Amino acid sequence: MTPAAAARGWLAPLVLLWAAACSAVPSAPPGGRAAPDTGRWHEALRLVAQADELAERGEARAAFAAYERVLRDHPGDPAGAGALYGMARLQADPWGVLRSYPGAHRAFSRVLTEYPGSRWETEARLWRAVMADLIAREEEAARLKSQIERLRRTDLDLERRSTTRP
Repeated sequence: MTPAAAARGWLAPLVLLWAAACSAVPSAPPGGRAAPDTGRWHEALRLVAQADELAERGEARAAFAAYERVLRDHPGDPAGAGALYGMARLQADPWGVLRSYPGAHRAFSRVLTEYPGSRWETEARLWRAVMADLIAREEEAARLKSQIERLRRTDLDLERRSTTRP
């Protein structure tokens, strides 16, 4: 099976999962109610909401930096679960500038270990499994590409030997 055919086999479910996760981005603080005055939101929640908006506008690098700021400036804050989930989502985007399946896997794993029981737990568990599968497929594709390249070099060497012999 060609790498392109293999990609088509797993890309459709990934896109559907991506679309579902993107639609799950919260626009309100925990509890489901929009705060009448967003200035009263806890600072970390406000930063996560800003990062989510940046991500929705396609400003992936700025969103990622904002998520990192939440984790750095507010260690242990429950809003960190949303920040990690947002970072992982950006890295899981197959067409995104920050695509890193290993990075996404690590961030989803951190959601599960550092914020057990968070609202992102179920989705993080699912995404982590998808990322593990994609990482394995990428490793297999790289291994096959390496084998093909070795075979091509061997074929060229054999061809040169056969044309240089009398």
